[in-house]
Amino acid sequence: ALRDRSVRRARVRVMRTVDGFAARASRLALFALLCLAPQLVRADFTVSSVLPEIETGARAVDAHDSVAYVVDDGVTAVDVSDANAPRAIASLTDVDLRGCASVAAYAAANGQKRLAVACAGSNALVVVDANAPRDGLSVLGAVQDDTALNGISSVVVKDALAFVTAPGVKRVVSVDLAVDASPRILSFVSLSGADAVSFAADNHVAVGAGYAHGGGRVTILSYVPSGVMMKVGSIKDGRLGGELGDVRVFPADPNVAFAVTDAAGGSVLVVNATARARPSLAVGLQAQGRAAATAPLSSEDEDVDAATGWTPNGHRSLAGAAALAMAGNRMAYVASADAGAVVALDATDPRRPILAHIVSDTNLRGVADLCAQGGRAYSAAAAIASVPANEEGAESTAATAPTGGPAVLYAVVPGAKSLLVLHDAGGSAIVANDEL
Repeated sequence: ALRDRSVRRARVRVMRTVDGFAARASRLALFALLCLAPQLVRADFTVSSVLPEIETGARAVDAHDSVAYVVDDGVTAVDVSDANAPRAIASLTDVDLRGCASVAAYAAANGQKRLAVACAGSNALVVVDANAPRDGLSVLGAVQDDTALNGISSVVVKDALAFVTAPGVKRVVSVDLAVDASPRILSFVSLSGADAVSFAADNHVAVGAGYAHGGGRVTILSYVPSGVMMKVGSIKDGRLGGELGDVRVFPADPNVAFAVTDAAGGSVLVVNATARARPSLAVGLQAQGRAAATAPLSSEDEDVDAATGWTPNGHRSLAGAAALAMAGNRMAYVASADAGAVVALDATDPRRPILAHIVSDTNLRGVADLCAQGGRAYSAAAAIASVPANEEGAESTAATAPTGGPAVLYAVVPGAKSLLVLHDAGGSAIVANDEL
């Protein structure tokens, strides 16, 4: 009997030991899953390739079809048809192509592919022929004005009408591009500041300005085909302070605009422009902090935030937020210079945008601009075309919810004079606040 009891005790000890090992193994497996989850998220968003040391520099980028155009002290055309092996196919320098900070790819009235290049080094807007880049690039015309275009920093084009920002004189300027060889200034509006411009709905533009040029504002302007503009409304907010890097209207819902600044370590602000005369700041995401600093919109919102763990603060991947790109998959992409990252935002609920995907890479340190495959105009059209037709009972978030599809993006880094090709596999995943 004593021997039987001893055998039973030994068996119990062995079973307890095995159970203990199993429990510890389960905990270790869970710990590993939680630790590796962010890596699994990042693996879906990758740097496909890097083209370094572009001869004419790399400060801004846009695209026509499978060719990306990189500008700084000149223009370089890069064949990106193979995302894993981009190659420069043409370059162009000119006395007016100096210190170029923005480029817009557009089609002229005759269907020919053109570039409008904003060059602060020469205070000029330059029209470049990009119709057959493999045969070379050429300057077709330019408008240069040391006063009206002082410090020209941003350009957008629709049909034959361009709008540019001139921070040196705090103006938004309209330019007629109908005749390639002789672009001409049409009109201007003076504001408290003007750093970046984007098209909004129904013949409107959104203009962003940081504190260095009058203090944290997004302004809505209306315009007519003659280029005459009128101020409609404006929002000023401390969270729009700092150096403003970019402003972009969400193509599928032009009542929503995004702005990025270096305030609070790096911030993305969502502007509600439904009431154009009184635009409002819906929310801001920032790199600094831990506890929520943005006041909830209501007690109900506060309860939802507490339940979901959503917070506007502590998103370190937004450090040095510098540029925005809107892709055809209805994601908003943020390039963060200090973090060396590009973040995909899910804005299904514009009041609570979610960091859905992220890629971080040392080659992205200092990133200054990015655009989606095909260029800004093409991506905007694709995003609009992807919105389901309005039907009775349709969800109001249909226009802002991502499609779940993939995206290819092109990013430029001035310090390395490089172009990076990025691939986002799409899908849905939420990145934690401490994702970096």
